[in-house]
Amino acid sequence: TASGDTVPIHYYALPAHLNNAKIDFEEHAQILKVLSQLFGEYPFAKEKYGVAEFLWQNGAMENATITGIGSNFVTGAKMFTDIYVHEAAHQWWGNCVSPATWKDIWLNEGFASYSEALYDEAVFGIDALFSNMRKNFRTDFEGTLYNPGSNLFSSKVYKKGAWVLHMLRWEVGDDDFFAILNQYFDLYKFKNASTGDLKKVCEDVSKKDLSKFFDQWVYEGENTPVVNYRWKIKQDKDSTYYLVLSLKQVQKGETEYHFPLEVKFMYDNPEDNYSETILVDELTFEKTIKLKKKMNSLIFDPKGWLLIEFNDFNTYE
Repeated sequence: TASGDTVPIHYYALPAHLNNAKIDFEEHAQILKVLSQLFGEYPFAKEKYGVAEFLWQNGAMENATITGIGSNFVTGAKMFTDIYVHEAAHQWWGNCVSPATWKDIWLNEGFASYSEALYDEAVFGIDALFSNMRKNFRTDFEGTLYNPGSNLFSSKVYKKGAWVLHMLRWEVGDDDFFAILNQYFDLYKFKNASTGDLKKVCEDVSKKDLSKFFDQWVYEGENTPVVNYRWKIKQDKDSTYYLVLSLKQVQKGETEYHFPLEVKFMYDNPEDNYSETILVDELTFEKTIKLKKKMNSLIFDPKGWLLIEFNDFNTYE
């Protein structure tokens, strides 16, 4: 574990897949160590962790202290490490900290899904984090994340849930985000927690009012934000250049999204590129930004922190 204690890990595989299982399952010691470092000590250390191959071919199940893995995910090629990480993360998020109601199911699946990205980041570096999130970027989520209705295990619950945590990290910063995860786990281990409980922890740690964040992304927002933008450059009498930026939210529904937006200014010489972060807080938003010098182009959200579709409506005359 993170503190150096030993947790027995038991593996069970069908005879025909034993050699493949030895290859695929061997990463679990590292998985448990990384997740313990991120969230807090593995909660069932006094018992064990186990992985058992079963005949639900395309499924996996996070039973407390032992994960069931479908035979199709035992290949000997380490093709499904993300699933192994996801199910292991449920030992923290689901089996130890359990949702107060089914309306809060994203606290299970969103947390376990974002754990896949956090594991990639811990093992392979920050670029792997954003690569993982990009593959889960979708613009067709419908309905609220909280209280998702009859389809409790839709991709919205998993993927949008992960994106909400990713955006929360962008909103509060890395130090507060990981402090939130640790405090949330410490407060609610072997208990039930609601979305409201998580929000309170987030606000206590960050010292920020996150009502708007949770309303738009969790409680009320039913669609992915869509932002159409235009920009132009103006020059004043003393040859100072300004970017005049216009953004308009055009998504379905009545939710007005507020978000910190990184804008990267691009030049012929890449060493001249730089970024500024602005707060977008209106459906129709305009801002004038003083530039260091005349730029060629710009990129919104260059790293990939936001679940937002940006559409370029510039004429480039």
